[in-house]
Amino acid sequence: MGDARDILPVVEPDRDLDDWGRSARLSGALDRTLWEAAHKLWFRVELQQADRIPSTGGALLVVNGGGVLSPIGPLVAKAVREDHPRRRDPRLCVDRGVLDQPGLSVLLTRAGAVGAQVDDLARLLGDEGSLLVLSTRTDRLHDEGATEGLAGHPALVAAVRTGVPIIPIAAVGADDAQPVLGRLPLPGGRRLPVTLAFPHLGPLALLAYLPAKIRLRALSPLLPDTDAGTDPDAEVERLALSTARRLRHEHADMRRTRGSRWVG
Repeated sequence: MGDARDILPVVEPDRDLDDWGRSARLSGALDRTLWEAAHKLWFRVELQQADRIPSTGGALLVVNGGGVLSPIGPLVAKAVREDHPRRRDPRLCVDRGVLDQPGLSVLLTRAGAVGAQVDDLARLLGDEGSLLVLSTRTDRLHDEGATEGLAGHPALVAAVRTGVPIIPIAAVGADDAQPVLGRLPLPGGRRLPVTLAFPHLGPLALLAYLPAKIRLRALSPLLPDTDAGTDPDAEVERLALSTARRLRHEHADMRRTRGSRWVG
């Protein structure tokens, strides 16, 4: 059999998609337009202690202020691209249920999102040494919410499996940009958020954010215990609790010391 290099091209100069389905043209256009305006003009995002995010290798960035309608994940990724010393480019972790929605799957994948599947995320964090952003709801930072939510999330499981650091990023302002007024029960135990714009404006609610000042603060890394005798499930739960408690404490401190929610 001949050398495979004689058959398969090494370089595909016209290829726009990477191995994860991300389109360089689409993600670049969104970064220069939508996320640039959101970062600098609308939310005026400020990232503190950016140097706590590793300059090389994989890491899981866990930020509070997440939710179905929250822009915090893409804003963290944009802030890292702008303010990190190495201007690294994180990927977004999106729950499989969101990617399964008609019309969203292709768009989010082309924009750079990656589905929450343990093996895929382990490859991204470990083999490719990428940064991965995982957002979680602020009201789920209590201990019970952490053990039920974060501890079972594929991203945290993948981080423990690969031994990459976990960087909590505390956020204030994200919950003010589209405050949740209540939640309607849905079949299966899920609850639909009700905001000033959703559900009555439908998809347009994704554009109806108040201009709250968003401040981010990267905290010291949490390192998984990779000793052979460590129980992976127990380690995931330990890190989930530690991450949630640190975010809860820092979020409360940042809210206490900030000025106006609109100007910081």
